[in-house]
Amino acid sequence: MPVVPTGDPAWVRTSDLTTYGGDINKHNHLGQGAIDGLTDVGAEAFSRMTADIAAALRTGPFLTLTYTCDDTTPAAPTVNVAAGMMGVRLTSYAGAAPPPGFPSVARNGNGDVTLTFATSYTDPYGISGAFVVQHPRGSLVGTAAGTVVCQILTGQTLRVRAFDASNTALSNAVICLTVHSGS
Repeated sequence: MPVVPTGDPAWVRTSDLTTYGGDINKHNHLGQGAIDGLTDVGAEAFSRMTADIAAALRTGPFLTLTYTCDDTTPAAPTVNVAAGMMGVRLTSYAGAAPPPGFPSVARNGNGDVTLTFATSYTDPYGISGAFVVQHPRGSLVGTAAGTVVCQILTGQTLRVRAFDASNTALSNAVICLTVHSGS
């Protein structure tokens, strides 16, 4: 019988060390630590691991993706690569038709894109958790000078615009975007 984790998925940001089996009162049986350092984990090491995992998951990005704007055609951007907390890594999908677990990406204009996320996502164990866009950060890939501006429109909608050094909309920009989640 498979073991299904308890607690919310990482992107909900409610986990603490107890979610991962840690306990501030955890101790080694009869005060004896790990018998074999290659295969055993003592209570102190296990507690450290659970606290570190909880800290990493509270601060890690929900999704990192790189996409290319198609301003020549014009058409929806193409997501070149995406990796997220849902346990999936993808290479290339058309922005307007995302696979499950990833946002749709629509073109608004040159270097101007709207990403629409779902209100919740499901982890590999089938546990769902609410999603709210937080702390988006974009950067240009392969462009010497310019800037990326991220604007949260709603809890699930994000607008990203790319500009060159003269503050003009950047056509066919390649953008790396990192998005966190929270409540």
